[in-house]
Amino acid sequence: MQPSGSATAKSYLLSFLRYAGAKAWISLLIMVLLGLSEGVGLIMLIPFLHLIGFGGAEKTDGISLLVRELFDTSGLPLTLPAVLSVYVVILSVHAMIGRYQESLNARLIMGYTQYMQDRLYAAFARVGWLCFTQTSGADVIRVVTNDLIRAGLATQRLLELIAAIVLTVIYICVAMTVSWIMTMFTLACVSIIFLILQPLNKQAHRLSEELQKKVEDMYWLATEHLGGMKIAKSYNLEREHAGSFSAITSQLAAKATRFFQVDAATRMYHQIGAIVALSSFFYLAAKFVTIPATSLLLVVFVFARLSPKVSGIQHFMQHISNSLPAFREASIMLSRFEAAAESPAPSVVRPLRLESSVRFSRVSFSYDGGMESLSLRKVDLVIRAHETMAIVGPSGSGKTTLADLILGLLNPTEGTILIDDRPLEGEWVHNWRSSIGYVPQETFLFHDTVRGNLLWAKRDATEEEIWTAIRLAAAEDFVSALPDGLDTVLGDRGIRLSGGERQRIALARALLRKPTLLLLDEATSSLDTENEQRIQEAIEGLHGELTMVIIAHRLSTIRRADSIVVLDGGRVAEAGTWESLAHKEGGRFRSLLERQK
Repeated sequence: MQPSGSATAKSYLLSFLRYAGAKAWISLLIMVLLGLSEGVGLIMLIPFLHLIGFGGAEKTDGISLLVRELFDTSGLPLTLPAVLSVYVVILSVHAMIGRYQESLNARLIMGYTQYMQDRLYAAFARVGWLCFTQTSGADVIRVVTNDLIRAGLATQRLLELIAAIVLTVIYICVAMTVSWIMTMFTLACVSIIFLILQPLNKQAHRLSEELQKKVEDMYWLATEHLGGMKIAKSYNLEREHAGSFSAITSQLAAKATRFFQVDAATRMYHQIGAIVALSSFFYLAAKFVTIPATSLLLVVFVFARLSPKVSGIQHFMQHISNSLPAFREASIMLSRFEAAAESPAPSVVRPLRLESSVRFSRVSFSYDGGMESLSLRKVDLVIRAHETMAIVGPSGSGKTTLADLILGLLNPTEGTILIDDRPLEGEWVHNWRSSIGYVPQETFLFHDTVRGNLLWAKRDATEEEIWTAIRLAAAEDFVSALPDGLDTVLGDRGIRLSGGERQRIALARALLRKPTLLLLDEATSSLDTENEQRIQEAIEGLHGELTMVIIAHRLSTIRRADSIVVLDGGRVAEAGTWESLAHKEGGRFRSLLERQK
């Protein structure tokens, strides 16, 4: 169940205060100082009006007497130049403090936005692989790039709201010293306006929830379309893609427009209410309340300043309400990621050398945690150091799940994985991962140079180490022929290379870290015969040099494996050498082999 609006607002406020710390209270103090300086500036208007002759020989009121006493105490003459000089000094100080406050608030707003973005992305990077596979990348991008920026804008509105409330309180205090009756009338008018506008506030909150949902739909659709653009073009579906995206953006624009219309209506009703209240104020002051002309003018001036502040409070509250759903989504995602975080890596990660074996002992795994839907069931196998093991089986047999368990990305639901007789768990997982070279079926290359892509595996690799890995991956010829050699930019996902070339760069990247175990997850299944042969020769050249696990679809590529494990339905159906399994009457491997032939 999603948290309520008030719970979200409280969570947001506590989150901001935890980040800002003392700076938030400094900003609040500055707001009070700004309000006081503005209040003092307003009070200075009364002696100024008296000195220029406004109000005639009216009886001196309490404020005029207080100002006179302050001037007498300071030794300043109560003259027009002196009053104007003090007035200029007060408002100049007010302006300088305001400049500092705006700078401080800008640092708080942008700093808090960055803090939340960094925190969320770091939590996403630490999340367990199972949670990662169940998370939409579009959702993460949306929250980091859109929702948290909206939450940052809510921080700006929050600070403006606090400033408006502080100034409102100051104005009310100044007005109370002049006429408490008229001030109470003003507050009554403000309260009535707030009550009248409550339905609009609720409507604005509902629209903000709907707007958040449309933003989610837009990010999801855009991500899906970009991923499937090649299919769309090949089927001439670009117009349909653009049309479905336009439908979402039209709905988003309609919701946003409606929100701004409600916001504008709120301000309009505030302005009308303020005009009616001001007119009523003048009428009551003229008919029923006796106030000196200077004091009346001050109260009217305060009322004129107070009205937009009250309207601003309403405006800021609506915009904060509009941003709270975005913060709620970010908070929910952050909590989920932190709850699914892996054990932290040690301060120093040390790669391991596999001395004996990787041993699976009665290992079962389920993606939903239940024992009724196991992807692997009671698997027992031993991967011996410096040998090559091939894992084969039909689609859905559990090969990829087994690979993820070997990598330490998944934890067994039941059973134990031992690395040289030590359980693969806790900090040991990070040391083990740093010891593995992994080449997936779907090769991923960054929009970077050849060198940049390889250095992801080993940041401090030398030129000699890079070329050694390239030669081992049978990639030296085509890398040398690239326009800028190692410094050639490969394009998005390595689009400038062929499939076989991308796969060999991926193999070189895995070999650059000098792994103790090389895991190839159907690394040649999507390649043509020529490129498959080149990679196969490179792999066979490594036979006996390091431990290899080859998950294969084409059985012809694993003839030289020391042992073969056949998975079927999440179980080890049979295991043995090529010769023993290929000639086993009624065997599962022989059946797979005959089908491929």
